[in-house]
Formats: sequence, structure tokens, C-alpha cells
Amino acid sequence: IKTTTDYLPKPFIIKEGTFLFDQEQMNFNTFKAAYGQSDFMMNGSLRNVIDFVLTDKAVLRGDFNLHSDYINVDEFMSEAMVAKTPSGTRSNTAKDLKSKSTTGVVVLPLNFDLTFNASADKINFDGLQLDNLKGAMVLHQGQLELRNSGFDVIGCAVNMDLVYGSQSPEKAYFDFKVMAKDFDIKRAYNEVKLFHDMASAAASAEGVISLDYGVAGILDSTMQPIFPSLTGGGTLSVKKVKMKGFKLFGAISEKTGKNAIVDPDVTKVDIKTTIKNNLITIERFKFKVAGFRPRIEGQTSFDGNLNLKIRLGLPPLGIIGIPLKVTGTQEQPIIRLGKKTEDLKETEYQGEVPKPLTTETKS
Repeated sequence: IKTTTDYLPKPFIIKEGTFLFDQEQMNFNTFKAAYGQSDFMMNGSLRNVIDFVLTDKAVLRGDFNLHSDYINVDEFMSEAMVAKTPSGTRSNTAKDLKSKSTTGVVVLPLNFDLTFNASADKINFDGLQLDNLKGAMVLHQGQLELRNSGFDVIGCAVNMDLVYGSQSPEKAYFDFKVMAKDFDIKRAYNEVKLFHDMASAAASAEGVISLDYGVAGILDSTMQPIFPSLTGGGTLSVKKVKMKGFKLFGAISEKTGKNAIVDPDVTKVDIKTTIKNNLITIERFKFKVAGFRPRIEGQTSFDGNLNLKIRLGLPPLGIIGIPLKVTGTQEQPIIRLGKKTEDLKETEYQGEVPKPLTTETKS
């Protein structure tokens, strides 16, 4: 059975399964289906089926156990047709409309109320592979919640809660909390695009870190985050990291004449940060390296700009220190002596930022 819907660009194909109809309820036994490259096997039941088929306002309800060997999330993205005038403004005049096809976000139907106890061996999303996914998935009023989920990515075990919904075929919102322990920072930078974009300084790092973080924001039509919309915060725990070739420490070393901190080894440091208005605010933290005791706090932006205050505590105990201020960019940091700095310019997101119904507020 081939089924199509306005919400999905490809047909959903039911290969086999045993159906049992009992008035308003439909029971599924070993329900096997495919969507593009993705495969699904489900057991469970749907309720309110007749009303859902015959009327537009009825809600389809159901509970399922779902398993997949492979899911390609990229294939679920819609094709959004955006009608715009040449100036980019909306118009009701047909002759003024200029349509262009773009990749759209994953749009979820409003009249589904479904719960899945889900597992998947492999999931692909924008080139990132997740393995051994398990968790409870709830689809309710156009919003997807992933609760108490666990999966493996880049060789690291991750726990995550997620809320996702679409504002339009071109924009979506998300709110996730993630805990990842002891993952390879270099591999994360190379293979996880969001980590690459949010932690560009990690390009110079090698070693092991852990993450306990929450971020909410808006996704554009290519399912990429709009950085000014992001809000959140958490802790990055450094277990053993070598900042090899990191330009900031190289510039500090050149400015102070302290060659020992060109490629520092950083061990057992918790770095707490918050995200808002395109800026990452770094709370004060300290660490030891080659007898020196650097203390760092300040701001960075997703555009790569810097506004950091550093106190370089000198051996043996760091009682005497050199105050430094760091501006410029991550590629070209500017180091000066002194304490006073100017805050980086904030960029506020002008669109609607919804407050998703998270598991905590729902309960």
C-alpha cells in the first residue's frame, strides 16, 4: 500500500502486516513499512480511525512499539515553495509573485496524538550518524518530544531530551538537553556540524571532554540553527585536552614572552557558559599549565569575535598576575595589557521564539 501526504515529500509504503479492526480501533501486528531508504516495524494500535478518515478535525490517537534498522531523517524534509516579490516582500498579486523551491523543515501534522516506544540501529541526519537509539517518542499537536532517549554518536554514549515543532514549512523550533561523557573533542569537531559551528575554537584542540548542556532556538529551511535565536547554557568539563596551535594562547605567549603556554595541556576544568543574542558568555574559570595559573572570563560570538579578560598568574603560586584583554577574532586575536573591555554587540532574533511544552512543564 502506497500512501502520500502533504507533510512528506516521498510516499510511505506499507509492505506487510496483520490488521485487526474493532469498531473505532485498528490493531497492527508486525507492521512493516518503508519510506525512501528508511525502514520501520511496528506493533500497536490506532484509535478514532473512522472519524479521522471521514472528517478533517478528528485526532488520530495511538500507541506503538517502533523499531528501525535505518532512518534517514534528511528524506523527511519538505520542499517549501516560497512566494516572494523581487524585493523579498509578500504580495497578493499573481503577476508579482516569484516562486523559488528550497529545502524545507520537517513538518509534523497537527491532528496526530501518537506515542512510540522507539528504537533504531542507525539514524542519519545531515551526514551525522547516530547508533543504538532508544527512547519514548511523543507526537502531539504538531510537536515531537523525545524523552529519556539514549544513543551513541562518534563513539560516545549520549542522553538527550528533545522538543521539536515547525512554525512553517521554512522554519522550525527546537529545545534540547544533552549529556555526553568523555567524547573525543577532535572527532566531535570534524563530524558534528552543530558542535563545529558552536565551538569553533575546538578546531585546535585534542583530547577528551564531557558536556551537560541545553539549547533552544529556531532552525532555518535547511534545518540549520539561526544563531541569534539560540538561548541556553551548561557546563563543558575538560578531562584532558591539549590546545595545540590555538591562536589565542599563541598570541598571549607572544605578548607576555611565556613560551610555556603556546600549546597548553588543560586538565580537570569545568567551563560554564550561557548563550543569548548570538553571544556565548563564559563564566570565570581557572586552570594550571606549566606552573602558570590563567584565569579567563568574557564573551565570544558566533561570528568569531572575542571579548575576553585574562589574568595570567605567574609561578609559583599565581599571586602576582598579568592582566590581559583579548579582542579581535578567533583567527586574529588582539592581545593588550589592561582590564577594561567593551561588550560585544548583541544580535537579537526578530522572529517569533516559541516556548515549547517541555517534559518538565508538561508534568
